[in-house]
Amino acid sequence: MNNLKNSLYNLTIIFMAVISFVITAPGTVYSADSYTQEDAKALKSTDPDAVADVLYKLQDIREASGKEGLKPAVADLITATKRELTLPEDERWNLIDLVKILSMTGDERAKPMLLNIMSVMWGGGNPFVAQGFLAIGKSTVKDVADSLKSASPDTRGRAALTLHKMAQFDESGEFFTREDREKVKKLLVENLDDDDVNVRIYTVLSMQSFGDESVIPILENIEKTDAHKDSGGTYEVRIGATETLKHLRGN
Repeated sequence: MNNLKNSLYNLTIIFMAVISFVITAPGTVYSADSYTQEDAKALKSTDPDAVADVLYKLQDIREASGKEGLKPAVADLITATKRELTLPEDERWNLIDLVKILSMTGDERAKPMLLNIMSVMWGGGNPFVAQGFLAIGKSTVKDVADSLKSASPDTRGRAALTLHKMAQFDESGEFFTREDREKVKKLLVENLDDDDVNVRIYTVLSMQSFGDESVIPILENIEKTDAHKDSGGTYEVRIGATETLKHLRGN
């Protein structure tokens, strides 16, 4: 009788070990840890709560699996972002999080959308866009630098701000080559006398990242002569020039 009990016990142990191996075997894919068809359906839906739930999950996937875990979702993230941009501004509840997750993908397919976001979205969009360009790679430098020549003043100003943020977020200090920096500096100098005040403000700011001794005389002139005053009588561009000069001089 004892032998029968022992045999049953041993069989139970073996069965549980087999089950445990099947559950934890390397290479097993769990729907809870990956982007699924159900997630794709929710992300494409018009339900903002459902979209938000998927975005939270994608952030967890990014933390667990890196940007490779986000690749299956890139096309749907782009589609969802396009749809979000068609909504009235006060109903774009998920736009910032969509841009944030899209920027985490480091996927070349995301570049056109991030360039568009750079042009149309102020505030929260720019830090994530800058990080997204860094994640995609050095091919983005030309695209953002070329945006400094855009016919749209909004794009020119936001491109200057984005380049500045890219330089700030670049911990290695090696993302921009010497040639990149010279090209960006040259384009920024051309925009220092832009007719649009916001372009001038953010171009002056970006000079903190791309300026050198050669631009100091230009900034000194701006510090003394820029005519713009805000509604409170503050010379915004002049003040920006003063701060950038302090930065370039190491004050």
